[in-house]
Amino acid sequence: MGFETTHAYTMSKHAIIGLMKNLCVEMGQYGIRVNAISPPVVSTPLMMNALGMDKEKVDEINKESYVLKGATPEPLGVANAALFLASDEVKFVSGANLFVDGGYTITNPSFTMALNKYSV
Repeated sequence: MGFETTHAYTMSKHAIIGLMKNLCVEMGQYGIRVNAISPPVVSTPLMMNALGMDKEKVDEINKESYVLKGATPEPLGVANAALFLASDEVKFVSGANLFVDGGYTITNPSFTMALNKYSV
């Protein structure tokens, strides 16, 4: 999804999904499944450093911004999604982009943000 960042960053994210889809077609003939996982902002050391915030602050922002309340994105949750996609339980899933983001990508907060800005 679009985000307030550089064109190059956004393009690279979209390129990964395109590559996954292409590899799905190319490698399917060999019985190889190819999927992608799209995680949200997770309070990893790299992300905390990039944002200049500690884990508690990143988690606080996450809790406010995600649709799914009561859960915080964690690295282990993303890893478990990868294990799920690698398992035989989904052996006919290929070419999928699994959003592990608490419902974030199904919303567009722009209208509500603008409405709140102009509310008295």
